[in-house]
Amino acid sequence: MSDIIVTTPDELRAIVSEAVSQALPKQAPQPKIDTMTLDDTLKLLKEHGYPTSKAKIYKLTSTGKIPCKTYGNKLVFSRKEILLWAENQTKSRHDSSKIDLTLARSARRKM
Repeated sequence: MSDIIVTTPDELRAIVSEAVSQALPKQAPQPKIDTMTLDDTLKLLKEHGYPTSKAKIYKLTSTGKIPCKTYGNKLVFSRKEILLWAENQTKSRHDSSKIDLTLARSARRKM
């Protein structure tokens, strides 16, 4: 019976840890919490370059122009929906149709 293995405590820990991780089923990562309060929403928008005020958010929620839900009497926002909404609110600084129209007008003047 010469099946004796000599190892250090650190190596033994690594061997046991690897064996245990292979024996246990893989757990799916916990999903990130998607819901936010009004204050969290304001912070998120500011962090992503869309600063706004509470008053503006309240106005948008009352007119249904921003995605939100209510929980009791509290507003609840979805992180994904808010970021998508904010991105859709942005406009290109240079609308190509306006540029084309301006170029066409200036070309006509020169003729």
